[in-house]
Amino acid sequence: MKSKQKKVLAAIPTNGPDGRLRVAGVMRYASTRTNWDLRIVSSRTAFNDAEVAALLEEGIDGCILAAYTPSVEDILAQHIPTVLTLENMHERIGKRENCVSVLMDNHEIGRLAAGHFKSLGRFAAYVFIPAPPKIPWSLERKAAFFAAADGRAMQYEYPESDFEMVNMTGESGIQLRMDDLAAFLKRLPRPAAVFAANDILSSQVARACHKAQLKMPSEVSLVGCDNDDILCKSSQPALTSILPAFEAAGFAAARTLDRMMRGRRPAEDVVRIPGAEVVARASTENIPPAVAVVNAAMEYIERHALDGISTSNVISHLRVSRSLLDLRFRQLRHESVMDAILTTRLAAVRHMLETTDRKIQNIGAACGFRSADYLKRLFKSQFGMSMRKWRQARRSTRA
Repeated sequence: MKSKQKKVLAAIPTNGPDGRLRVAGVMRYASTRTNWDLRIVSSRTAFNDAEVAALLEEGIDGCILAAYTPSVEDILAQHIPTVLTLENMHERIGKRENCVSVLMDNHEIGRLAAGHFKSLGRFAAYVFIPAPPKIPWSLERKAAFFAAADGRAMQYEYPESDFEMVNMTGESGIQLRMDDLAAFLKRLPRPAAVFAANDILSSQVARACHKAQLKMPSEVSLVGCDNDDILCKSSQPALTSILPAFEAAGFAAARTLDRMMRGRRPAEDVVRIPGAEVVARASTENIPPAVAVVNAAMEYIERHALDGISTSNVISHLRVSRSLLDLRFRQLRHESVMDAILTTRLAAVRHMLETTDRKIQNIGAACGFRSADYLKRLFKSQFGMSMRKWRQARRSTRA
C-alpha cells in the first residue's frame, strides 16, 4: 500500500553558507523519501505570517525552521512536528511538545579554534570576539576556546558594550566601532590569537587590524567561523575560518523530522551535530621566524628565570644578537628581555606569598632575586603595596 504523501516545510534562508548547506542536507535526505512533498522557503522576507497562514490552510505535516515569524506560534499550537535549526529560535521558543532543535556543537568549534592556534606556535594572548547580547552559542564557543587555550597565555574578551545589537533571527546586524576595536587590539600582548564568534565579526577584526597597523598573522592571528567564502576571501589576508557541519545538520534535521512524523520523537530536546573543521587561510599562516625566536626565548625564561639568569644567558642559549632579540621582544611583547624575566620572577614571588609561609626575606632568593632590597622596591612599584601587605590582603580575601 502506498504511503500518504507528507507535506514538509523547510524555511531556511540561503543568504549565507550555513543556510545553503543546511538546505543541501535537507534535500539530500528528502531525495530518499518518495512520499515527501518538500516546500522550501529560502528567504526571510518570504517567510511571513501570510505565507504561514496559507501553508497551514493547505496542510503541513512537518516543519524545519531556521527563520521566525509570529505565526510560527500557530504551527506549534497545532502540534505539528517541528525541528528548529537556529540557536536563537531555540532559546526563544524553548521546550515545546513536538518540537526538537538540531544545532551545532559549539564547544567543539571553540576547541578547534584553540587547537589550531596551539598547532601554530606560542601566543602571548588568546582573545575572543563575542556575538552579543550574550547569545548562548557565542558563550559556548568562548568557554570552550578559553578552556582549551594555551595556559601560559593571557586571556581577553572584547566588551559586548561596543556592539550594535543583533535581532532574534540572527540577521547580520553586528557592527563594531572601528576606533574602539583598533585601540583594543593595539593594547593586546603580541602575538595575539584572536577567535571571532563568526566571519562577520572576523572580517571587522581584520579591518581594525589594518586601521591599527597591526600585521597579520605575525602580530595578530585570526580565526572566524562559518567559512563564508565571500567574507573570508575578500579580506587581505584571506581569513581562516571554522566550517561547522552545516550540511550534516540539515540532513540530521530532516531525518529527525521524518522520525517525528512517524511518531518517534527523540528523547532529547536538543541534538548537537559534531564534525566541524578548520579551513586554513593566510590569516593564520605559520608564525614567522621573529615570533619563533621570541617564543623560544620565553620557553627558556620560564624554565630558568628563578635560577638567576640574565639577558646574556638567554642570548647565549638562542645564539642570536642582543640587539635583534631585544628588538623582537619590543616589537611583539612591548617589553625587554629583562622585563620578561622579572615578570616571571614576580609571578613566582606572588605565588609563594599566597601559598606558603616562607619568610619574605627568603622568598626573593628562591625566585632568582639576588638583592632583597631591590625586590622590595620593585614589588611595591609594580603592585602598589609591600609584599607583607600583599600577602595579608590575599589571605584575607581567601578567608
